[in-house]
Amino acid sequence: MSISLTLDALYEAAFLTDGDSKILDCNVRAVEVLRAKSREDLIGRILADIPSDNVPGADFPTYFRERLTAVPFVVIELRATRDDGTAFWAETVAHRLPSGEHLITLRDVTARVESLHRAEEANERLRAAIRDRMEFVSNVSHELRTPLTSMSYALTNMLRGICGTLPEKAVGYLERLHVDVKRLMTTVNDLLDLRQMENGTLKLHCTRLPLTHLLSEVVRALMIQAEMKQQTLTVDASDQAFYIYADHHKIERVFFNILSNAIKYTPEGGTIVARIYAQDERVLVEVDDNGIGIPPEALPRVSQRYFRVGEQVAGTGLGLSIVREITELHNGTFQVQSPVPGTASGTRITVAFPQATPPLMTIVSHNSDFITRLTVSLAPMSRTNSISLKQLQGPPAANTESPARFIFDGDLPEAELCATICMLRRDPHSSRTPILLLTHAMGPHLKRECARWRIDVRPTAISTADLRALINHQEAL
Repeated sequence: MSISLTLDALYEAAFLTDGDSKILDCNVRAVEVLRAKSREDLIGRILADIPSDNVPGADFPTYFRERLTAVPFVVIELRATRDDGTAFWAETVAHRLPSGEHLITLRDVTARVESLHRAEEANERLRAAIRDRMEFVSNVSHELRTPLTSMSYALTNMLRGICGTLPEKAVGYLERLHVDVKRLMTTVNDLLDLRQMENGTLKLHCTRLPLTHLLSEVVRALMIQAEMKQQTLTVDASDQAFYIYADHHKIERVFFNILSNAIKYTPEGGTIVARIYAQDERVLVEVDDNGIGIPPEALPRVSQRYFRVGEQVAGTGLGLSIVREITELHNGTFQVQSPVPGTASGTRITVAFPQATPPLMTIVSHNSDFITRLTVSLAPMSRTNSISLKQLQGPPAANTESPARFIFDGDLPEAELCATICMLRRDPHSSRTPILLLTHAMGPHLKRECARWRIDVRPTAISTADLRALINHQEAL
């Protein structure tokens, strides 16, 4: 069987060339693809006569020869020119034969390449449209934020009585208006965060957060909305404090969006429960409601941007999208289940975050009873150690962990106490560490020093509940 007959058995245009890319033989398909006069018209040509956008014509033989010394075949895509001057996109495969010759096939892929180009152009137009839309939304959101902030500030002052005593009916209207302003402010902030996440400029300012306290604060802020629908909104949490490293405002937004959604889609008289617990070194927050639930077909898309379930017209479709994206930015996970496991209705939203080590509280006292009382009071929410004034004034031990807060016994000698506080505030390692002083009373000199160094002073007889609330609040700031 001749070489020509073998080449004619191939569907693609096929060429047999020598090491310098000179055509020794070709098939009928090659004549058709290149629109040559005959097979004889192609034999003797150099493949460099078929120019490429990828490899300059003069380098074509050199390129193939050098590549084929290292690998058995080479594939490139090029824009070739036919004998009649028309151009087409070709997929070219060059094989090295044992004889030292090259077998080169050429396939016309113009339709595929042009289709890809059209798709890429359409994608770029779509990306440009999305960029324009997000730019518009971002600009509008920025314009809305200032007046909304002013409105919220004015409403807060009016509700606090700055305009005098208001009729009960007026207070009710103001409270509803305040809730709506806050809801609109949340939407504006969601849009701005979404814009920053899209362009990669969203910055997280992470600190150690007491998650139970933060969740309870959000529940307290939304209680008015729940009460307006006669709903029961509760937090189910143990005395143990759970900590994560996160951006306070962003995690607050996560809880606010989840709970707002639950209130919105739960009917009057419904029940919403937020649970918080630890599992496998992660902190999980579950929010269950007995509302309308989510259809099975919508579950995979419910956290996509702008997606709204069914014919629902309320909301922007951004709430759960913001929840998912912020959670994932904190190396957390997000899950939606509907109905709530074990029931026939409602929705469960679960977010989980890596758990952080509880903060270390260093108790400075000589009184064992004082140390024991604080250790027991703070046990569910932090780690504690105790140290004397003398030890604190000496050089720190190697590998000593810096405390998150110092708690001083106000019954310590005032002169030594003042000197120690001054020493801590002048030390760059402890200058910003919060200090809590528990005392029965204090002299004028100690009072001045506490004011000077921003020391938080509370009575020694502070209750366990108030102490925990104080620590939680300050940790959350």
